[in-house]
Amino acid sequence: MSLVCVLGSLNVDVSYRVRQLPVAGETVLATDRARAFGGKGGNQAVAAAALGADVRFVGAVGTDAAGQSYLTHLRASGIEVSGITEIPDVATGTATIVVDDRGENLIVVDPAANSCLQPGDVRAAVRSGRPAVLLAQLEIPIDVLEAAAGAVADETTVVLNPAPMPPDATRLAAVLERVDVLIPNRKELGQFAGCEEPRSLDEVSRCLSALPFTGTVVVTLGADGAVVASPGRDPLHVPAMALEPVDTTGAGDAFCGAMAAELAAGTDLMGAVRRAVEVAGRSTLIRGAQLTSPLRGAT
Repeated sequence: MSLVCVLGSLNVDVSYRVRQLPVAGETVLATDRARAFGGKGGNQAVAAAALGADVRFVGAVGTDAAGQSYLTHLRASGIEVSGITEIPDVATGTATIVVDDRGENLIVVDPAANSCLQPGDVRAAVRSGRPAVLLAQLEIPIDVLEAAAGAVADETTVVLNPAPMPPDATRLAAVLERVDVLIPNRKELGQFAGCEEPRSLDEVSRCLSALPFTGTVVVTLGADGAVVASPGRDPLHVPAMALEPVDTTGAGDAFCGAMAAELAAGTDLMGAVRRAVEVAGRSTLIRGAQLTSPLRGAT
């Protein structure tokens, strides 16, 4: 088995470039604007495919022009799309992204068709091809994730990127029973563990010890790399390369897509994390949320 099945969101992004991110009540002028394909699910699937994985996508789009365009884009990226439900009279998901000159960003998402996906839409789709890895996020309904996690074979590695975290993390309890690898960022780790957002590696370790999850956790730390916590072992830090980012949008998704691709190929956990840290770092050197081709130095 080498198939990666990605269950998640598909959004069309409109990105604005600004010199500095606005604060509450402030108006700033954009210096550039771009339209691109996004959504955490789509970003992760395209990254995994660009890195050589065999990828199947399960999700939803509207029957509008944006949805049809996204399906064409996924096919061109080498992704199998028969698991995508086309929902009439509903718009395809959208996201508004603001990126400043330091590469930092803020994002507002309208789920639209993503929120209309139903448990019955996904059970057969995620089983098809007996995937080596099922990769999911939280931009689709939680009951859909529960259905998918319960439908895949025992030998499938289930990877969850808990983004965005729901206000009540206990809603994830049923999903987490089937999750093998959890990939939060530091903010999501704090939310899930009921801690302040950890700033240091010691604080990350303390949050990990309070986490209501017994599987493997890989915490993404941006420019600080990642921390890997496996059951029965002390957390291990994987440092990142020193880089000057151009755009951090989608770096976490590049990480997750790379992790899924490596795990499906049979790479051990630490090897997969090291590869994902490298790919995520290099993805910040280009603009946009999707890694559409292998990055130089990360092949």
